[in-house]
Amino acid sequence: MTKDNLIDLRGRTILIVDDIPANLAIAVNYLEDNNFNVLVAQDGKEGLERAQLVKPDLILLDVMMAGLDGFQTCRRLKSIESTRDIPVIFMTALTETSDKVKAFAVGAVDYVSKPFQVEELLARIRTHLTLRVMQEQLIAQNAKLHVSELYYRRLFESAKDGIVLLDLASGNIYDVNDSVVDMLGYTRGHYVKKKFLDVLPFKNIPACQAALANLQSGESVSFEHWVMESEGKSPVDVEFFGNVYRVDETMIAQCNLRDITARKQAETRIHHMALHDSLTGLANRTLLRDRLSQAISLASRNQEQVAVLLLDLDLFKHINDSLGHHIGDGVLQGVATRLRAALRESDIVARLGGDEFVVALPVVSNRQQIEEVAQKLIGSLREPFYIESHEIHICGSIGIGRYPNDGDNAEALLRTADLAMYAAKASGHGHYKFFTAELSVAPQRRLLLEKDLFAACRRDEFILHYQPLVAANSRSITAVEALLRWNHPQHGMIPPLEFIPMLEDLDLIVGVGKWALKTACLQSVAWQMEGLQPVRMTVNVSPSQFYHDDLVKTVEEALLESQLDPALLELELTETLSLDESELTLHIMDRLKHLGVSLSLDDFGTGWSSLSYLRQFPLDRLKIDRAFMRGIETEPAAKALVTGIIGLARALGMASIAEGVETMEQLRFLEANGCAEFQGFLYSPAVSAPECGTLMRAAKQGTVFRPVARDEETSTSG
Repeated sequence: MTKDNLIDLRGRTILIVDDIPANLAIAVNYLEDNNFNVLVAQDGKEGLERAQLVKPDLILLDVMMAGLDGFQTCRRLKSIESTRDIPVIFMTALTETSDKVKAFAVGAVDYVSKPFQVEELLARIRTHLTLRVMQEQLIAQNAKLHVSELYYRRLFESAKDGIVLLDLASGNIYDVNDSVVDMLGYTRGHYVKKKFLDVLPFKNIPACQAALANLQSGESVSFEHWVMESEGKSPVDVEFFGNVYRVDETMIAQCNLRDITARKQAETRIHHMALHDSLTGLANRTLLRDRLSQAISLASRNQEQVAVLLLDLDLFKHINDSLGHHIGDGVLQGVATRLRAALRESDIVARLGGDEFVVALPVVSNRQQIEEVAQKLIGSLREPFYIESHEIHICGSIGIGRYPNDGDNAEALLRTADLAMYAAKASGHGHYKFFTAELSVAPQRRLLLEKDLFAACRRDEFILHYQPLVAANSRSITAVEALLRWNHPQHGMIPPLEFIPMLEDLDLIVGVGKWALKTACLQSVAWQMEGLQPVRMTVNVSPSQFYHDDLVKTVEEALLESQLDPALLELELTETLSLDESELTLHIMDRLKHLGVSLSLDDFGTGWSSLSYLRQFPLDRLKIDRAFMRGIETEPAAKALVTGIIGLARALGMASIAEGVETMEQLRFLEANGCAEFQGFLYSPAVSAPECGTLMRAAKQGTVFRPVARDEETSTSG
């Protein structure tokens, strides 16, 4: 006898039937360490033979076996007189309730799910071996039963499961253990000698009546989930299983009740967490999709409309950046509360993540009704939010998609509402817009072009055009800028501003950039071999190339392959290079300068907020962005900015280059203020390599500079 068991179970024989016994090696060792005698059979047929020969105290039976499966083996065991009463515990990876029901229907007393914990397996074995002893004692002679009554009582009371013993002939409760009293309340006298179906908490539970009917027919009853009334506390979630035993001429049913209230509560919490946003408690995308799909199905049957409103908070990132994410979380929770308060009970409100919320209106009559809801939602955000000591003002932009006009499923409606939301943001803060077919054209084109970009890299569809840089005083060509172009086989020339950001997004820019640098260097050498005057070749470098590629090695390889003089190569760096990496930036620039190439800063004035970096970085030229050139003929402020940039460059020992020069008035202003070089339509747009060579030959021959007419259809440099 051990501390944990009132019956000494040492030496009891356990037969394990599994067609892959190696899977249970750990369990076998563990059971043997706990003083059980363990035997193994490798299939159902061998298990039947060994069970009849050895008559084990308990059988562990695998369900999924070749030949006789576990269910068939158990049925045969129960049909044989010598093995009928041996308790069988199924071991199974099956999770369906129907499989569990089938396990008990064929006569098993319990099951353990694979993979199992050996401690749980040992506990189940001990429980059922103990119950096996109880069964043996119940069917023993009355005299022997009286001798062991006290012993049995202690064993009966020690069980953790609630146990109810029934006299099936009368339907009366023979006895209950203390676990029933603890689980369901009342007193022992409330149960004993009373009709099972007349006693609370079993009364009026249909499942109890069905279970008793099965027990009276001599069948085992599988797990059922009941919610039982209890005295003085909340109802208890209970799992039930029962078996019938014959004691002399009396049929006794043993019903086990297992309190699973905590497990059911945990399952409910997990289910809620899987379908709701943890911060706001609103529905998440999964639950939204499900409810929206149901609403669409209902609207389809009733020929009604469904509206989806996607709300994105304007300037929310500023709150997180300036006040911290905990303040931002407080705002999101406040927004969720206000949205719920502004809607009907039947409306669906969800958070997709970040600062995006979705409201679905399951039944709407017309556009006016949707507009009223959109205005109400935007209006609900106008009052300030008070989070800790902060008064926060915020607004939102709403995009609207409608069923059946804009989509026939949940994802389609969310997609159209998203497109409409971005259109609303483009028109200002706190607006709403309905989806229109025109809004889908740009995204569809982007998707097609993104797909084609991968093919373009393989099929060499990229080309370089070249735009001359011209001395402002002498009007001679001093450099050419290599500009990437995409000659699409179906759509012709794709504007750079359309496809270059896609190259960045798709991580293709580094490979294309390497090709552009090498091609430009080779072209410069080719022009020199034609006898043209050597001029600087300027090539744009993206931030991805600068930071995420060995740019110095790439430049070395291009110079080596082309044999271009490094002094004739200039790399144009954008002002959007990350200032967080200022030490790394300076290190890379110094290595490039060591190669002998020059560096220019493109788009000056549009990105950096600190001029101190101009003193640190070894730059040779500043390029004045075309945005500043547009207003110098009419706006004094624009003139002052351009004059200031030219003076700043001179003071720092750098030359200045003006982009986007289109008129003689602009050129005269630059010349008068000492700007070194210019480029733009006034001299030439970006042209093919042969056309650029023609311009260079004309300049070499002293052809007088003649301004060209602006071609509105030709893309500017960049």
